[in-house]
Amino acid sequence: MQKARRILRESEETLKDGFGYDNQRDTCVHFERMNGLVNVKEHQLVESSTTWKRDDFDDIINEAIKARDDIPWVVFPRADRHARKLAATGYYVGLLLRNGLKVGFAQEDITLDDESSAMKLLMVFLHGFKAEEDAKQIKRNMLGGRDKLGTERHELPNGMCIWAFDYRAKRLFGKMSTGKPTLNAEKANWVRRWVDWLLEEGIGLLEVCRRMNEADVPPPRGGKAWSSATVRRILRSKQLIGIFEWKGQAIHVEDGERVLTRERFEALQKRLDEIRENSYYNAAQLDYPPLRKMVFHGCGQMMYGVPVNKSAYYRCPKCRKSYINAQQLWEEVQQEIKGGLLQEERILPAIKSRFDNDDVAIAREHDLRLIDERISFLNDKWDSLYRLVSPEYPENRFKKREQEIINAIDKAQKEKAQIERELTILKQKRLDEEGIARFCQLAAKNIDNLTKQQWEILLKLLRLRITVHARDLIKVDVALPPIRDKVRDKEIELSRL
Repeated sequence: MQKARRILRESEETLKDGFGYDNQRDTCVHFERMNGLVNVKEHQLVESSTTWKRDDFDDIINEAIKARDDIPWVVFPRADRHARKLAATGYYVGLLLRNGLKVGFAQEDITLDDESSAMKLLMVFLHGFKAEEDAKQIKRNMLGGRDKLGTERHELPNGMCIWAFDYRAKRLFGKMSTGKPTLNAEKANWVRRWVDWLLEEGIGLLEVCRRMNEADVPPPRGGKAWSSATVRRILRSKQLIGIFEWKGQAIHVEDGERVLTRERFEALQKRLDEIRENSYYNAAQLDYPPLRKMVFHGCGQMMYGVPVNKSAYYRCPKCRKSYINAQQLWEEVQQEIKGGLLQEERILPAIKSRFDNDDVAIAREHDLRLIDERISFLNDKWDSLYRLVSPEYPENRFKKREQEIINAIDKAQKEKAQIERELTILKQKRLDEEGIARFCQLAAKNIDNLTKQQWEILLKLLRLRITVHARDLIKVDVALPPIRDKVRDKEIELSRL
């Protein structure tokens, strides 16, 4: 009798009452008895077979391939226990057969090996097609039933309620459940306190978060701390006034489940709109200079744009009181760039050094030649394998050695393709001196007419970095060499009155 391993699978823990492990095992035992097999190992896994991400199943298949000499058979209780995707059926069956294993499907009474007829393989693919179609129909039925429960019985999908409500599960469908929300009195009182703070004390969402964290109130879904996004999402929800929606339709309205009155809710929305108008979100609507990610505070933090009295400012997120007017800063930096930085004799070697990758290219071309030699050597070795092997040489050892050579050639060709891509990129990045000189002359000639986008390109080439130490001390760093003694290397100080 030949040894066999069986693989039993379920998609969910809750589905074991149907064609569960016990029923699957009974089906496999009958199949093994009829085909003269003895089971020596059984695998049980809970994993969906409708996706390609099947880590546990892949581990079992790899284990079976490694132990194929000792356990040559792999038995599945049914085709859909193996895969519910037609492409996956072909992939895994081919993988097992190509590695010398024999495959059995118990309920369908099909056995496969590397000499199986085309008709047997066709039957396996037909069962794989049916399994995929069954999976699609199960999904359609489940989603349709969930929608029907929502629209006709006013029950909600799991996870739909905001923090102020508890969810009472009523029915289970795999991982999904439906039921009705119930108001959590303690959480609802906290939400009402938020509204009082926002409307009466005039604080912002970050202050609400700080107070909640200080009060040691656990945030939703096991989070570590309260965030303004979480608070905003709760306060924007119509569930606070008893309106629950599913796919854009109100499906559950109960006056007894309200946290706020409609008047209070409308006042809250106006306050949230005001907060939004003065938030970082609206900073992007102002006309900022082309200094994105180039302005830093003396503490090392990047400064971000914020609106102050409808004007654009940069502010340090760490030292919150450190502001600087964005437009005034840009005017001074712009004048300095026009007056002293954009000179051909300075910018030419600086920009060219960014694209001077000759040493790297030479090294990669040398690696490419070595890989070509290795591929040629492996091909010669492959040819000699056929010439030198005698008829008495074991076939399995011959196939193993041949596969090793093929894998080595594939690996070398992938390395070669990667190096060729790198060389192509390096060649594209190389700029000649004449091209850079023309760029400098063109930029200096048209600097007064550059658009905001063109300025951004130029400043990125200059590697501009502005450091604001104080309102009267700003340092501008650029990646340029010095011109004699006119300007100190890499640093220009600007004084603001």
